[in-house]
Amino acid sequence: MSNIFVVAAIISIVFFIAKFIEMRFIEKENKPLKYLIRDSLLVYFSVICGNFVIDQLKPVMEEGGGKVVTEVFVDNPNF
Repeated sequence: MSNIFVVAAIISIVFFIAKFIEMRFIEKENKPLKYLIRDSLLVYFSVICGNFVIDQLKPVMEEGGGKVVTEVFVDNPNF
């Protein structure tokens, strides 16, 4: 999935549904829908920000981690 906005929206919708089910059936407590929407928007922007950070760090993570050979002079000096 290349479009992060669609992925973030799907994750937010799943979060919203899970919290709604938890609120209605598990806690049996009615909270205003405003708080559920606020939390879902927070999840949406968190996914977008997390993806941005991963995209920024990806070149650093791919570049690092390789073996670095330490160069050592083991021959007689030529001077």
